[in-house]
Amino acid sequence: MDELERNGNLPEIVHVVARYPPALGGMEKVAESLAQTQYSLGNKVRVLTSDEGLNRLEARAELAFPVLRLKSFNAAHTPIIPGLLPGLLRLAPNSAIHLHISTAYMPEIVWAYSHLRNRPYIAHVHLDVLPSGKAGFLLEPYKRILLRRVLRSALVVVVPTDDYREIISRRYAIASERIVVIPNGTSHRVAGNAKSLSGRRAKVKLLFVGRLSVQKNLPLLLDATAAYLREYGDAELRIVGDGEERSAVRSRIQQLGLGDSVTMLGPVLGEELEFIYDSSDIFIMTSINESFGVVFIEAMTKGLPIVSVDIPAIRNVVSHGTNGLLAESNAASIAAAIRALSTNEMLYSTISRNNLAKSQDYDPAKIAEKFMTLYGSIHIWPGAGDGCPHP
Repeated sequence: MDELERNGNLPEIVHVVARYPPALGGMEKVAESLAQTQYSLGNKVRVLTSDEGLNRLEARAELAFPVLRLKSFNAAHTPIIPGLLPGLLRLAPNSAIHLHISTAYMPEIVWAYSHLRNRPYIAHVHLDVLPSGKAGFLLEPYKRILLRRVLRSALVVVVPTDDYREIISRRYAIASERIVVIPNGTSHRVAGNAKSLSGRRAKVKLLFVGRLSVQKNLPLLLDATAAYLREYGDAELRIVGDGEERSAVRSRIQQLGLGDSVTMLGPVLGEELEFIYDSSDIFIMTSINESFGVVFIEAMTKGLPIVSVDIPAIRNVVSHGTNGLLAESNAASIAAAIRALSTNEMLYSTISRNNLAKSQDYDPAKIAEKFMTLYGSIHIWPGAGDGCPHP
């Protein structure tokens, strides 16, 4: 970091993100961790976001940097923020715009602002979402016509894994050299000791943390839990999170007769969430689509072994037999992977130790430093070189 950065004299970094904690989700956690870390390192930081999530949880005390929660309404699982463009237009001319992408609307508004004021931005793709809900048929035309333009107009596109660089490059016709891979980080504390099966009760304590959405494929998670109970023994699944699929998940639990084995804890944050990770035996993920999965890193900080479906991008984070076990996307395969971990002391403890070591790679200060280096290299600061958006 050069002298200008160390003195904190760089212009303001503005994170533009659809939702921000206490709203739930991986993108929300990543944006919060990055903004807080950048601020703690002496940078000027601002967040522009929706007010979604404030009705579920009390707002936590913010840091000294401003978090502007603009009034919004929800349409097709997307926060619509009428005041976003006016908010952008009020920013200082030399602000560095960091756009976080996982939903529609916000990217197009930033693109419009960029062309109105000739201001650059970076596009940070957290997830290339799949169609869901009644309006899902609109997603592909939106990606092809609007999102493609937003990504191609950015100074650079940031993705969290090598697999996702290939996916985004291919889907949106972006040269791979314009896509930068920077992984997600987490501020969760790293546990001092690895986990062990010794002394554990017969009941396997499984954990899922994430948004209750179609993408997370929660029916498969519940089917795998039922298969484990049927084939191998006792287990307890705790589900942490909230979302539009909450009612469907409850119905599926009842249909499978899992009322005594599955607990829905709702949204949990902070130290309470870290305690839940620490008191679990295996973290489990059954998503249809992921770009990274910050929850994997949170699990790793507690030495928690992982069972996940084997899909692109996840392979860049979870290495089979080293950081966890990757299974086929069916209940029997996932249940067998849980069984393999829960009955093999050497495998379990080795993976736990590996995860504690691997979690060090995702220290938030290291990730923030990568972004500061990127900002400088691409002249995101207007007036400091060729700061105009690409055509």
